[in-house]
Amino acid sequence: MDNFNSLLDEMHRQVQQFNQNNKILKENWQDKQSDHFAGTCITVTNSNCMEFMQTVEQLGSGVNSFLEQLKSMAEELSKVRPG
Repeated sequence: MDNFNSLLDEMHRQVQQFNQNNKILKENWQDKQSDHFAGTCITVTNSNCMEFMQTVEQLGSGVNSFLEQLKSMAEELSKVRPG
């Protein structure tokens, strides 16, 4: 899971860089096309990335919770020895 979390952190950094670069682009390219591009491409891409990362984080939390439950169950089973 550590590798998973580091990949997700890297994706967060990339989205932040994406937003920063697009802010610079928009500041230097101010016309109707830039507004259209921002609305149809940049905003949509950013929203999709954010939604994806949020979903993955929630799923990751669920997986971690499930793993903890499995560990607890394994400990309980190891206490019960046939005999």
